[in-house]
Amino acid sequence: MSNQPAPSTSDHPPERLDSVEMPRPTVAPLVLSVGMVLLAAGLATSLVFSYVGGALVVVALGTWISHLLPGRGHMHEPLVRETQRAAPAAGQPGTVEQLKPGAPGYRLRLPERVHPISAGIKGGIAGGIVMPIPALAYGVLSGHGIWFPINLLAGMLLPGVGDMSVRELEQFNGPLLAVAAVIHVMLSVVLGLIYGVLLPTLPRIPKPLAWGGLLMPLLWTGVSFLVMGQINPVLQQGVDWPWFIVSQFIFGVVAALVVLRHPRWRPVAAGLAGGVVGGLLMPLPAELWSVATGHGFWYPINLLAGMAVPGLGKLPVEALEQFRGDWFAIAVGIHAGMSAAFGLVYGLLLPRVPPIPAAVAWGGLLLPLLWTATSYGLMGVVNPLLQERVDWPWFVVSQFVFGLVAAMVVLRSEMVHIPPAGRGPDSLAAFLEGT
Repeated sequence: MSNQPAPSTSDHPPERLDSVEMPRPTVAPLVLSVGMVLLAAGLATSLVFSYVGGALVVVALGTWISHLLPGRGHMHEPLVRETQRAAPAAGQPGTVEQLKPGAPGYRLRLPERVHPISAGIKGGIAGGIVMPIPALAYGVLSGHGIWFPINLLAGMLLPGVGDMSVRELEQFNGPLLAVAAVIHVMLSVVLGLIYGVLLPTLPRIPKPLAWGGLLMPLLWTGVSFLVMGQINPVLQQGVDWPWFIVSQFIFGVVAALVVLRHPRWRPVAAGLAGGVVGGLLMPLPAELWSVATGHGFWYPINLLAGMAVPGLGKLPVEALEQFRGDWFAIAVGIHAGMSAAFGLVYGLLLPRVPPIPAAVAWGGLLLPLLWTATSYGLMGVVNPLLQERVDWPWFVVSQFVFGLVAAMVVLRSEMVHIPPAGRGPDSLAAFLEGT
């Protein structure tokens, strides 16, 4: 009988000089994250997602735990040949100046200056105070009263509000007021904190893009909403305004980019080119929305023609989904005229307008659009019936007011220095003395 030990059958030998021990690759973390997302999504949508997510969580945890067992979670990666390995770095002491305590850059935290947490809280409070003014003004001007927008806000959390009649939503309701107040305060403070932390870190937006791609589409949407309300109030209700705003946003971004990329062109030529390119891409969101909702290709085109044909508002939806040559010609004329006119405005005004600070451009213009899209999607899941009763142009105005006020408060707040790491309570004073 031989006294030599039996060869090891484990794939995790104690020492191998020709390889490096590495963790064995696994998809368990990715599967676990997907399962947790589906598990949470099922609470707001359907329990089917929760069932699938729970199964994925169980499978991922089992796979991940099995990789933690001895000899199961590691593998050995063979080393390359010695001739192919990089030569070891040879150090030369004394060639690099060593940083010493008190010198600029010694254990420095980046960024050096930040807005305090109180700036975000103040911005959220200030924006939250001013934000309800457009919504309450809409409630009064529309004849619904001040309680209508408040009850609609509570409907973002309470699905049963969607079953209430318009008359019930116009009445005072104590529980709905309490829920709306909690939602409003929490969102204002949370968004204010996000603004305070995020806005100083975002890159600068070029001046033409900030004005032409963000602010002017908001103004044009408001003008279109008011004009259609005077010419064709009935047809105004058939427009899906969030998608309308997306179309205006695409036009503004494309037209501004064309003007920005051709600074040597004459303003009229650059503006017309931007209007043509933006006008060609602008209808895509409207057509995608119409096809996705089952209205067909011609529905948004006929709605656009309704801005000049008042009688279209009294026709049934089925009639607006059909092709009509005269309506198509009117819609093409309106679209071409508006694209050219706004392209000229972009070309003439964008080079002359003052720059917008980055914090105001991001916080006062772009982030409200993102928050509006998120609210629209969430309300479509939690309360689809109530989603149709929200007047989304006024909702966007409220978000715009909040973002603008909160961003300006954060921007005007005094920034504080971050002391170097590891120096104790007097590190800031020592750092300032060293500079």
